[in-house]
Amino acid sequence: MKIKKHLKLVVVFMLAMPWSCLMGAENRLPVTLESTETYLLYSKRIKQHFLIDVFLPAGYQAKKSEHQFPKYPVIYILNSRPNAVMAAAQRHVAEMSREIMVGIDYADKNGKPMHAFSAYTRDLTPTADRDWMQVKFAGEGGGAEAFLDFINNEVKPLINTNYTVNKNDQTLVGHSFGGLFGLFVLLKHTDSFERYVICSPSLWWDEGVSKVFEEEYAGSHENMQKKVFMSVGAKEFKSGQQDIFNNTQRMVEKIKSRKYPDLQLEFTIFEDETHDSVVGPSIHKGLGFVFN
Repeated sequence: MKIKKHLKLVVVFMLAMPWSCLMGAENRLPVTLESTETYLLYSKRIKQHFLIDVFLPAGYQAKKSEHQFPKYPVIYILNSRPNAVMAAAQRHVAEMSREIMVGIDYADKNGKPMHAFSAYTRDLTPTADRDWMQVKFAGEGGGAEAFLDFINNEVKPLINTNYTVNKNDQTLVGHSFGGLFGLFVLLKHTDSFERYVICSPSLWWDEGVSKVFEEEYAGSHENMQKKVFMSVGAKEFKSGQQDIFNNTQRMVEKIKSRKYPDLQLEFTIFEDETHDSVVGPSIHKGLGFVFN
């Protein structure tokens, strides 16, 4: 199902659930991003095709055995196809040259990239939001558990089998609904990843259900042995139902107040950035922090 080899590799996922099938080599697709290998992956559970783009660092050594060194950390990036996301990811790879990057995005059955906001809603939100569902194009939410299950039990094994990876050094990167998903994973399935880059998370979702997740985590854990970068743009919404700016600040303050001894948490407000423009700077600085 691999498409083409280049100098670097990255994998991007937007999937959810273990029942997916990888297309055979005869179904290889044209590469649409520079220096990538691209897979078309179908999830039976969510009845959706996905594009998996893999970037490898310069000098990457192909896998020959389980005992091979070096082994490369893996960065999983949600909604990876937008230009700002890919530019930030490629910039990090060029500067660091030590991680494999894995991205995820949607496609039709022919492998053509597609923008599917209703699918983002479905896969990246942990619960249903009745108000949100009134918006016709929005779609239903609540598929985060299934999406994470797919990543952990189908996508990671695919990457672990085909690439020289450190299975114990994995990073999750998400913005907006992807940031909401990232915080959900950190608080509800924290051991799925070691490092988290959470940009402008949609913490207004379902009347702030993420606050419940944070309280539940604090009630059952005395530590959070993770590296976490959170960010928001100063020009994002600061009032109303979708107040991303203040909700993000409050979440950071609450997590810091827990004083987890092994948590490394960095929070940055990007002064001149909006919800859209903050993506690139957040990913670049966030990856720099969690891998510094």
